[in-house]
Amino acid sequence: MRNVLRTGGLLAGSVLALALASCSSYSVQRVGVDTAGGVTSRWTDTDARLTAKTMIRKALNAPWLSRFQAKNGRRPVVELGQIINRSDQHINTRLFLNHFQDELINSGKVRFVTASEAHRNAASAEREYQMKHARSSTIHGPGQQTGADVMITGSINSYTASRDGKTVRFYETHLKALDLTTNEILWGSQYQVKKIAHQSSMGF
Repeated sequence: MRNVLRTGGLLAGSVLALALASCSSYSVQRVGVDTAGGVTSRWTDTDARLTAKTMIRKALNAPWLSRFQAKNGRRPVVELGQIINRSDQHINTRLFLNHFQDELINSGKVRFVTASEAHRNAASAEREYQMKHARSSTIHGPGQQTGADVMITGSINSYTASRDGKTVRFYETHLKALDLTTNEILWGSQYQVKKIAHQSSMGF
């Protein structure tokens, strides 16, 4: 009888432990950079979009644009270079670049050319096809493309800290605009995303 009771107690304890484990919860919220503490979640499409919008606003409101236009009498031609991921996780930087590119084009304050090797190769193949098959009045041949005045490059970094069931992660995106003629850095800025996550042992 004692063995039966002991076995029953062990089973009950195991069931209770499993129930408690299954009741654990995980919550995430996005907070301001100045908010204390927190546990981070991973970089998401929302983070990429918000960062792109903020960085575009900073870039377009900075004086480098008006200075370029005053000097050259036209809008600068811009291309996006490489965004280096220096964070501690995999980040699809192309997703961020796509958001950034869309905001840049739609601003109407700059002219934009592609720096994508795949896009350039596709365009080159199309021009070659036109040289062979299209009417002469409609051909867009080589040597007529627009070169960029400015290249925008940058990096995404992260910092993580954990304490008492909470972890905080900063994602810092830093961008700069480089004059392709002089190598002068015309503009630079950074934007931080701070995210917190809470891991609790009870989810009741």
